[in-house]
Amino acid sequence: METFIDLFLPVSIWFQSTPEWLGKIFQGITFFGDTEFYILVMPALFWCINTALGIRIGVMLLVGGSINSILKFTFQWPRPFWVSPEVDSMVEATGFGFPSGHAQNAAGIWGLVAVSVRKNWIRWSALAAILLIGLSRIVLGVHFTHDVLVGWLVGGLLLWLFMKLEEPVTAWFKRNSIGIQILALIIITAIFLIVAALLVSPFNPPPSPPGADNPYNYDGLLNTTGSFLGLGLGVILLNKTGIFSHEGKVWQKILRYVVGIIGVLALWKGLGSIFPDEIDLISYTLRFFRYFLIGLWISYGAPRVFSWLKLTPIESP
Repeated sequence: METFIDLFLPVSIWFQSTPEWLGKIFQGITFFGDTEFYILVMPALFWCINTALGIRIGVMLLVGGSINSILKFTFQWPRPFWVSPEVDSMVEATGFGFPSGHAQNAAGIWGLVAVSVRKNWIRWSALAAILLIGLSRIVLGVHFTHDVLVGWLVGGLLLWLFMKLEEPVTAWFKRNSIGIQILALIIITAIFLIVAALLVSPFNPPPSPPGADNPYNYDGLLNTTGSFLGLGLGVILLNKTGIFSHEGKVWQKILRYVVGIIGVLALWKGLGSIFPDEIDLISYTLRFFRYFLIGLWISYGAPRVFSWLKLTPIESP
């Protein structure tokens, strides 16, 4: 670790001389890898543009995010502003730095968009997003260069695995009963949580390193695993009760997004404002449950409401 820090810390320090206006631009670019972007924008893909691609991106995001949390617990490598007073973070960043979650998710998600949509301008835009989101993390002082490079590598490997395993895994789910499908989701979710708990005690974490703000917290992992279980359950139920179609008139799609995002905000911000945010079993359980409801609402609750409001056609299973 020290070798990489010695090698790339001067790069982080050099980027601190970036003009303020350029820093503002990169703050905007890094938003495309933030939780807020995925929660507020990505559901529109599922509800209004391409449901199948929305499901695939959701799985890539949530599985990849869970793996990233486990990798950070495994390595526990610092962020640049933890180790040098010459580096200031220009955006909020918690948790350990290696590998970069923004870079990893960008490679996995925008890479999936690039290989799924056969339009050159979209592919080039996706590639630009991967590069710029990763670069933004270095410019803004929240990641070392090696964090971003390995993040891209992990994201690329996950994309490769996804493309290899998607067809056989989908076929397995279709062959099995709904009970077996749900059990598989629960087991996958439990594996992520158990592995993390073996690496870092969830309720008695070690002291934080100097400059760090509680990097051992489970918030990110609970967000992704809860959302994964909810999203997966919703997809299973939707396939069982009726296949959702993203087709429709423009006004229907706009209303779908408005109605759907109100539900997301009610669960995300509404419940978030009343649920406790401590390091204990109750707080962690409620956080997991909140994100479970968000995933379930996006994939099942909102589509059913759209059907009741006659904002979308529902096909028979």
